[in-house]
Order: sequence, then C-alpha cells, then structure tokens
Amino acid sequence: MKTRVAVASQNKKIIFEHAGKCRNFIIYTIDGTSIESKRILELAKDETLHSTSHNENTNFNEDLLDVDILLTRGIGNGLVQKLAKHNVACYKIEETDPDTAIDKLIKGTLEAVAPVSHNTSGCNCNCGGGHSHHH
Repeated sequence: MKTRVAVASQNKKIIFEHAGKCRNFIIYTIDGTSIESKRILELAKDETLHSTSHNENTNFNEDLLDVDILLTRGIGNGLVQKLAKHNVACYKIEETDPDTAIDKLIKGTLEAVAPVSHNTSGCNCNCGGGHSHHH
C-alpha cells in the first residue's frame, strides 16, 4: 500500500518549524518500505496552510490534501483538526532532516509530540495570535 507524506521544508533542506507559514513541502510517495518518489511542492503565499485555513471555505491546496501524513516541527491544534477532516494525519516531530524522518517513519521509529496551542486571540494556528511574527 502506498503512503504519501508531505514534509514541511521552507528551505527544501530541513524540516520547518511552522507548517502554516511554510511554502515548500517535500512530497514523498512510500511503497511498503521504500521511497518510490520524492518531489517539491511550492505554494504561493496565499496558498499556505495558514492563509487558507483562515478563509471561510478552507480551500487547501489539492496536492496537500492528497497526502496521508504531514510531518512538521510545529503545527497548531486547529490546523491539525482541519486537516484531519481531509484524512491528513499531522505529526509534530523534533527531527530536522527530511530523509531521516522518512526513514524513521518507514522503520516505525519516528517519535511525534502532540501539538500545543497558544490560543490567545481565537486563532488555533499555534502562532500566539500576533500574525506579524517571524520565525
């Protein structure tokens, strides 16, 4: 059975700490215990998960909705819940190397931590509510 995994990677080299603001994702297709394909998905600024999840219609990028798993170093509970409605499982991980994370995922050794929400303004994106911050 094939599994598609999106890894948030703004610079296309390390796993990014803010999935909602990320514009680049490495999309892996895994077949059993091997990587079948790997490609970069580049989003426009208005296509980020943060931008689209705050819209009334929540029009996520179709390529992201086509994945089974999203790996990131930071994601809020609200976004986790919205993606879960589209059958995308989100995992906040501490690993920084995308290929290592995928290797650990395949081997069943990837450790995930639960997302933490700092909901101070009605926003569930784990950004603290300011929306003008930079990471």
